[in-house]
Formats: sequence, structure tokens, C-alpha cells
Amino acid sequence: MRSKKQVNKLPKFTPTVQLFCAIGLFVISVLATRGQSMTEGEIVIFRLIYGLPDELHSLFFFITQLGSIHMLAVLLVLYLIKRRYHIVLRVLLTGLLAYLISGFAKDIWGRMRPHELLIDVVNRDYIVRGPGFPSGHVALATAMALVVGHYLPRKYHWVVMVVIAGVSLSRIYLGIHAPWDIVGGFAIGWFSYALFRHVRLQDVSTNKKHTN
Repeated sequence: MRSKKQVNKLPKFTPTVQLFCAIGLFVISVLATRGQSMTEGEIVIFRLIYGLPDELHSLFFFITQLGSIHMLAVLLVLYLIKRRYHIVLRVLLTGLLAYLISGFAKDIWGRMRPHELLIDVVNRDYIVRGPGFPSGHVALATAMALVVGHYLPRKYHWVVMVVIAGVSLSRIYLGIHAPWDIVGGFAIGWFSYALFRHVRLQDVSTNKKHTN
């Protein structure tokens, strides 16, 4: 068995480590999408999820809204009502950063969407604009879920991964994102969360500082 000193020497998954991991993951996703076409592996994964029963459309369409700008507004109103102003500010800053970075990345690197690349795939969403890489919905969902999850009791941390996974699957099922689009979006959301973990916020309602 390892001694306590050995355990304490193990590297911690600090916000700084998470920040660099997120950057690395995004770089990998960018390199994987250098061409406009989807990779063979992506097509296999995409068709597996896209081919799920049509009866799931309403469910996935609802889930995908968890990564929308409307969900950001709902969270902000909810925490404003609860007077948790430091959470309001952190959700707002993290969410907006993820949203802006994903939009910027689409403009300079984005590739076409699956329903534009594969002949037998249709767009099951009602409003889709711009390139597919990276997924803005996944970026925003990841950023919001990680921030909210940070303040949830440990027993509810599983909700964070369920939300992120649900939005990710919904974007593929709806035919508007390829798997690497999802990875790129997740990396951006994770990066935004890790970056603002370094920011110290002051909660004016409790007069307490929140450093993470």
C-alpha cells in the first residue's frame, strides 16, 4: 500500500491541469477534422446514433435545448431569484466564453455538417446555421453543466455527465453534428470552465469570496 506521503505527491487534477487537457483535446479534434469529409470512424459512430428509432425525436429535440442560449437564460434567472450572484456571474462568463469561442472556431475552421456531407442524412433540427465544427450546443452545455455541477452536492455530480452526454447524443441524432464536432465543443466548454476556475468572485449577498 502507498503511504500518505506518496499519495499526496500524486498530481492533482487542478483547474490548470484541466485547462491544458482541454486545449490538448481541442487541438486533437482540430487535427482530426483537417479535411471537410468525415472520417470512417466518425461515419460508423454517427450512423449508429443517427439510426436510432424516429420515436426518439421529440425526446432528443428536448434534450438538445439544454445546450441552447435559452437554457443559459433560465439558469441565470434561477440563480438570480436565489440571490446566488457569484454563481450567476460564473455561469454567465463561462457560458458566454464557450459560446463566443465556438462561434469563432466555426468561422475560421468549421466544416460542413453531416446532412451536407452524407447523401442519405437529413437535418432533424429546425434552425441550423453555419459550419458544423465545433458544436456550439455541446460547448455551452458543457460549460454550464460543469459550473452548476461544481456547486451541487457530490451525490448529484452524475447529473453533469448525463446532461453533457445527452446533448452530445442529441446533436448527432438530429443529423447536424459529427462525432469530432462534439469532441471539439466539449473541449471548448471544458476550457471555459477551467479558465474561470482561476477567477476569484465576491458574493455581495453573503460577503464571502469564492475562489473556485
